[in-house]
Amino acid sequence: MIINKQSEVEILQTGNGEDSIDMTLDMSSAHILMNMLSKNLYSDGIGSAIRETVSNSLDSHRRAKCNKSIIVSLLLNTENEYEFSSEDFGTGLDADDVKNIISKYGMSTKRAEANSLGAMGLGFKAPLAYNSSFYFVCRKNGMERKYMMYENENGNSIDLLYEDKTKECNGVKVIIPVKNRDRWDFYNKIKEQLAYFQSVVFNVNVQGDTINNEFKIHRADHYQISELVTDDDMHICLDDVYYPIDFSKLGIEGLHVPIALRFGLSDGLVPVPSRESVLYNTKAKELILAKIKIVAEELICKYNTTIKEVENIHDVFYFYKNDYKYIRIGEKEITLNELEKYSNIKINTPTLKDVKLLNLRELYYNRSYILSEYECKYTFYDH
Repeated sequence: MIINKQSEVEILQTGNGEDSIDMTLDMSSAHILMNMLSKNLYSDGIGSAIRETVSNSLDSHRRAKCNKSIIVSLLLNTENEYEFSSEDFGTGLDADDVKNIISKYGMSTKRAEANSLGAMGLGFKAPLAYNSSFYFVCRKNGMERKYMMYENENGNSIDLLYEDKTKECNGVKVIIPVKNRDRWDFYNKIKEQLAYFQSVVFNVNVQGDTINNEFKIHRADHYQISELVTDDDMHICLDDVYYPIDFSKLGIEGLHVPIALRFGLSDGLVPVPSRESVLYNTKAKELILAKIKIVAEELICKYNTTIKEVENIHDVFYFYKNDYKYIRIGEKEITLNELEKYSNIKINTPTLKDVKLLNLRELYYNRSYILSEYECKYTFYDH
């Protein structure tokens, strides 16, 4: 992801150049900064560990132009403990890459790549937000190495556990030990965070519950819907990475529709450093609100094509009896009532054949009063 320098505030006044002091990092506090950037940066340790490891795998596949699927696993290991892993078959890492890139906070080779999800040099360390240590296996140019990254008194370290020749293709496998009490949280967060990743194969089994690899993602230009998604509110996909929407920052009420607004990496949305959310600056708010309007109008137009002229009053009454108007996309029902306020296109109502002047809506809501001036003398029931 190409990240441009951003300024969120207007500078009101500056002093003389001779009085200016350039701000720098205090390297004697590096261990504190490392702890902040791995342990304290994320509010959702499990979700962030999953998102960042699989995003790195996807970036590696894109760079290597690899068409294989990333393998995401949540299984019991030989010691009967759960492990989460993400394995890719992309560019791989060698000893120099680990020393010069992986070990350094803020170091990234992706800042000039428009189609990369990462760029901040933090994501590889994200598993430390969940666990104090994790493993990664690297294959590159015929060599395989296994490392452990872990917390210590002076910050974080990486130890080489073994190295050997291999005939397997390049790639990286990140392995995170999972506490038994967290196995279901990992299971649910895998579905939440990876619902829109199309190049992933799930190898997940938690007490017999698996994730079906046959799930469908329904994509349009401005929105997409995944049968795997667990969020019933409107959300954002930056590329295919899931982000919830903070409706309060947009200044609108929540939209309870399980649909993702689609944004490309060059559209103008930027994640916060933790990548748990997008940055809600003025431009981002305008982009998101404009996208809501586009999607609302597109879905209402799709619904309106289903509203036809009917030949009997019962079909009209059935329309008005059902207050919630929705369309079905795959297995999801998308309710349109909340979206109508953001659209210049209104939901169509049916017309009755050969009836031009009668207000059908008023007829439905006042139907019980139409003959109220007449007294009922007899009632006939046909049994």
